[in-house]
Amino acid sequence: MMAGELVGVAVVATAAAVGVATFMLKYPTAFDVFKVVGGAYLAWLGIQMWQSRGKMAMPEEDSQPVESSRVQLALQGFVTAIANPKLGVFHCAIAAVYRQ
Repeated sequence: MMAGELVGVAVVATAAAVGVATFMLKYPTAFDVFKVVGGAYLAWLGIQMWQSRGKMAMPEEDSQPVESSRVQLALQGFVTAIANPKLGVFHCAIAAVYRQ
């Protein structure tokens, strides 16, 4: 999971350094697509949580623990890092200082 987190943080930091915000301002259609895809993903997550009735967060007592491969754990860490909005805001704020 840690390797995925590190790769995700590196992707966010690189995107902030190269100026993804500048790209989004220059091409507002790309920003609109990004918003729609992000909203659809959040809606999908909400539906999954609603349908699971809390089983995704709290496993039942008699259930067996789920075995995860290293790739699954790395992917989970990557998605967690990429989806964290605080990380993007932090890196964009830091990159803006050095870009001036």
